Amino acid sequence: MCGWIRERGDEPFAIGEVGLPYYTRKEAEERGEPFDLGPYRRQLERFVTLAAELDRPIALHSVYEDADETIELLERYRVRRAHFHWFKGSPESVARMVDNGYFISVTPDVEYEKEIRELATVYPLDRLMVETDGPWPFEGSFAGKETEPGMVRAVIREIAALRGLREDQVDAVVRRNTELLYRWDLLQP
Repeated sequence: MCGWIRERGDEPFAIGEVGLPYYTRKEAEERGEPFDLGPYRRQLERFVTLAAELDRPIALHSVYEDADETIELLERYRVRRAHFHWFKGSPESVARMVDNGYFISVTPDVEYEKEIRELATVYPLDRLMVETDGPWPFEGSFAGKETEPGMVRAVIREIAALRGLREDQVDAVVRRNTELLYRWDLLQP
């Protein structure tokens, strides 16, 4: 896989979505089944080293205590551009991510999940992005609705309300953040 990615050369791309299988591991543990995280750790490290080697953004699924392990890898390999999608984690993890300048994205659950609402309020706006991560069965005003890209408007609206900002202000910053992290033409010297 890594060889194929290296062959892309000057094409615009990011590494990801990669990470650790937190929910799969937890489900196995709840059933009393053993779960070997080793292969997942090794694969994640390969992708992190590749992102560092190629100086590419990396999109990560790494939540709760798995985030700490992922942050350690990113720091060890000096990865500068990381995006923790739909992030959930401890205040200590959040502080490390802020210190490293990593991006996070929030989803429509910002309307009703306390920890996501708090995260959307405290995480630096210049490192915040939005997404839907569909398909996913959201609650609140999205209950029973099929996930679709237009839902990001509601996420932006909610972030603006939480921060006491205008929707167009949040939209402009979030759009710029996404471009800074992922747009190839803006990353070239």
